[in-house]
Amino acid sequence: MKLPVGYRRTVKWLPKIGDIFPNFKLDTTHGPLDFWQWAEGSWTYLFSHPEAETPVCTTEIGALARNQAEFNAVGTKVLGLTGSSLPAQQAWHDDIAKVYTSPVWFPTGCDADGHLALLFGMQHEKEHSSWPIRKSFVIDPQLRIRVMFEYPIIVGRSVEETLRVIEALQLFDSTGFATPSDWYEGDPVIVPNDRREADVVRMTGANSLHVLPYLRMVNYKPKHAKALEGMCGSGPRVL
Repeated sequence: MKLPVGYRRTVKWLPKIGDIFPNFKLDTTHGPLDFWQWAEGSWTYLFSHPEAETPVCTTEIGALARNQAEFNAVGTKVLGLTGSSLPAQQAWHDDIAKVYTSPVWFPTGCDADGHLALLFGMQHEKEHSSWPIRKSFVIDPQLRIRVMFEYPIIVGRSVEETLRVIEALQLFDSTGFATPSDWYEGDPVIVPNDRREADVVRMTGANSLHVLPYLRMVNYKPKHAKALEGMCGSGPRVL
């Protein structure tokens, strides 16, 4: 494979799934933050956005603000990262709270020189010369990167999809079950073919079904699903 010369670069580190997320310290709208101290022991959703008082970013922060109960239900902290000053972010958050009738309950940090954005692979010069793209990390309680999302500046992210993925990861960690395309909590899940049927029945109360020799599924609804339904509704959320 031949790469254009401009695409060839040497980097010390680029984030990959399974990596321990590096520690960093920065000032946020909720005060100084030491990332490892703040995040360890909890799921974390870390995301970058281009700038305060921009339209797409406003809708993203507003959607996150409206879903505090849903993030609490899956035990997940949220941290935003941008280059805008803290006073600019705080004034902007006041505007968002008025429009979305929900306070911005999570901290957002100021990466004024873009150093963290560059380190975390959030700076894409072909997308914008100075703003970070819309990049997100789902980080587990052991500080490992479990999922990464990358969106261009013009496309807003889906809070619904973020929560769905966190729930899928937590389901796998607690049961070993994988999740099919378009899965939502309470839908059938995928069972590894080496899992004993007796164990499946014990965990789910149902027998599994081989849809294909290599696709085995079972109905599974976590014990806490009913409580979540009362809070979030079943199926896709209305954000």
